[in-house]
Amino acid sequence: MKKVWNVAIYARVSTDKKEQQESVPAQVQGLKKWLIDKSNSDKSAIYDLVEVYEDCGFSGSTFDRDSFRRMKEDIERGKINMVLTRDLSRFSRNYLKAGYYLEDYFKVKGIRFISVLDNVDTEQEYNDIIPFKNILNEMYIKDCSRRSRDGLKQRMLRGSNIASKPLYGYKTEEIYEGNTKIIRLVPAEDETTEIVREIYSLYLQGFGLGRISTYLNGKGIAPPSARINNFRRSKFGVWTNNSVKFILTHHKYAGIMVQGKSRKISYKIKKSVLTDEADWIYGGEFSGIVSKETFEEVQRIMKKRANNYRYKAEKIYSFSTVLVCNECNSSMSYRKKYQGYKCSNSQSGGGRCTAHSVKDEFLKTMIVSNLRNFINQHINKELLYQEALSIKNNDIDYDKELKSIGKELKKLDNEFQKVYEDKIKGIINQRNSETLINNIQKRQDILVNRKEEIIERMNKAKDKAVLYDEYKVKIDKILNMEEFDRTMVEELIDKIIVTEDKVTKEKKIDIFYKFRF
Repeated sequence: MKKVWNVAIYARVSTDKKEQQESVPAQVQGLKKWLIDKSNSDKSAIYDLVEVYEDCGFSGSTFDRDSFRRMKEDIERGKINMVLTRDLSRFSRNYLKAGYYLEDYFKVKGIRFISVLDNVDTEQEYNDIIPFKNILNEMYIKDCSRRSRDGLKQRMLRGSNIASKPLYGYKTEEIYEGNTKIIRLVPAEDETTEIVREIYSLYLQGFGLGRISTYLNGKGIAPPSARINNFRRSKFGVWTNNSVKFILTHHKYAGIMVQGKSRKISYKIKKSVLTDEADWIYGGEFSGIVSKETFEEVQRIMKKRANNYRYKAEKIYSFSTVLVCNECNSSMSYRKKYQGYKCSNSQSGGGRCTAHSVKDEFLKTMIVSNLRNFINQHINKELLYQEALSIKNNDIDYDKELKSIGKELKKLDNEFQKVYEDKIKGIINQRNSETLINNIQKRQDILVNRKEEIIERMNKAKDKAVLYDEYKVKIDKILNMEEFDRTMVEELIDKIIVTEDKVTKEKKIDIFYKFRF
């Protein structure tokens, strides 16, 4: 009785480049011819080609490949008992894992493995040279990885952007220095660029990460992740604290080309880890979306807030972190029962300091009184009203945004038409066409809603009296200290030193403002 070999042909190339993709059919064609010749020469067996498995764009250093996984599942189901490949490097360039499959897994599962160009057939005596060939294959990919990393480093040192896509708010342009191509980041000067500037502006105004993300989501602005092709996970359809923080902390937004902030663990493992700041690669400066001064000020505030909010489970009260005990130079912490602040060292035991204290309401009353006096003496309210109104009118170029929305809607109309034509031609099926159409419609809805909002604001802006009154009320609340809160403390006060006489218990409060009083 003839032995029946249920054959799986396996072919692989490491990139999606056209020239490599074309080698897959050549591999398969050659292996099919080998099978025909083998069937004609070996009359003791039947060679039945069950399926061809092709992996394009997968490194030989890993077995996490779509078609390889499918082939393995078919082996587990008993559908295949022979694997045929052109050479060992098509099968794997990881000698340890290749050895596992050849010497362990295939033997246990009763799989015959043939590598045509290496003259390897596990049905015959196992060839001792195979492990050495596997090692050479791995050395090859390791060397490729090393050269690739060095090439990337040289590009980074030249200031060339190595990311596959430009950062949110930027576009890329190619320039040549001699024969060397350099990819530069350039502000896109579209809606995304303005959003980046607005994020920095909001943060400097006192907005936190959560408040900024809520604000952007409320305006229906698509986050950076929405611009990634085929990104369908709905949870990435909104702004988050992390996406806002990324923009606020990335040096490239200030025109500083910093790269190499992360690296892959090894050429075998795709996972990346963060690198030390000393290992970052600086590739010069370029025209950023925000100024370097703005970026540095944001970093300073973020660092200060991080220190202020280190006790995340506790509420941050109005004067937390700005109050200092004059006697021991320690911070003063809020005590709910006391409704005020006491020296932290006096609360920790050991008698390190006396119980210097000050009431929260006393501080607010004192500071509000000081600020009101300053405003009455030095601030021209009428001029401030006019300046705020002017800033409001000039900062928002509604016509420019409406034109941008119009272009985006036109693009989406073209996308919609293409999906429809592809469906008619049978290029995509019903399910995929519905998914694509739904995504397009969601983006259209966001843009249409934003357009309606802008038109509504434009109509409102035409009534100068209404806008003037609206801003006058807001400014009056601020100037009258009716909205005195933690944000105002951060913006106006550097520190407050509390001194208390040990005998009389008389308190002295020294307030150091961030402006000349």
